[in-house]
Amino acid sequence: MNGVPRAIRFDNLSPAVKKVLANGERELTEGFEAFALHYGFDYEFCNPGAGNEKGHVEAMVKYVRNNFLLPERTVYDLEALNESLWKEAEKDRHRPHYEKEASIAELHKEDLHALYYLPETSYETIRYESLKADKYGFVTVDQKKYSTSPRFAKQRVTVGVRYDCIFIFQGDDVIVSHRRMYGQEKKSMDWVPYVSLMAKRPTALKYTTFFDQLPRPWQTCLDQCTLSEKKEALKLLAKILKDQQMDKAVEALKTASHYGHPSADAIQQVYHQQMHGRGYRGTVSVPQHLPSMPKAHRGMKQYNAFFATEGVSDHA
Repeated sequence: MNGVPRAIRFDNLSPAVKKVLANGERELTEGFEAFALHYGFDYEFCNPGAGNEKGHVEAMVKYVRNNFLLPERTVYDLEALNESLWKEAEKDRHRPHYEKEASIAELHKEDLHALYYLPETSYETIRYESLKADKYGFVTVDQKKYSTSPRFAKQRVTVGVRYDCIFIFQGDDVIVSHRRMYGQEKKSMDWVPYVSLMAKRPTALKYTTFFDQLPRPWQTCLDQCTLSEKKEALKLLAKILKDQQMDKAVEALKTASHYGHPSADAIQQVYHQQMHGRGYRGTVSVPQHLPSMPKAHRGMKQYNAFFATEGVSDHA
């Protein structure tokens, strides 16, 4: 809206209201109070169960649902959805208001004069928790597991929880960040801290709980590597995972393993071919132009025949 309304009416939503008290008072959450103070607006709340007190809002919810969300959308990224919906809403401003005989965009310009200015910084909606990682280095937030690093197994870390992201800190430094999971997803794994650490200590790989978390093709490959090969393979895997998901690394390994145990260079070559759209290029068979040779026969008959033609006796 490019401004802050002087007063906002809310329903008794749980992120804002802890408890409805007598005489219309509300016990507010700490987060909501900080939010209201940051933007400087006054707030008021509807009576419980009195939807008619905000009937226009309910009508606009129905309008948005029918015009922007139907037919049903498949959503993979909440930020991308919000961006597309915002563009549609801005276009919708140019329709005439149902009653005031002016476009909504023109009426909005008039409203801007009544709004407070936005603060220079936006309000950061995030909560922090101190959580202990399990033996695999995972922390649990709202029954979902998020990886940290193997060196933080069974240790406490600070976790920042936002609606879209999970940040894991050691001190002021972010160890790793994850897209926040909803729905059926149960575990989010960032392999880079694990693989990068193991690339420095490849001899310890077999004795870590992390090894069992790797996809089976990579376990098999690393089992067959010499110490130097294992180090190079782990370095390559860490490099791939900084840009891509694990499934890309598995795909490259499977293709490179078609003719036997692959080197790190072979895996890297296949990976680049796949990522640049050229697909896998197999080994080129070079035609051999060799002269035809007579068939060789073995045995004493050939030996005797040779000496007979040269006039040499068997006795000699």
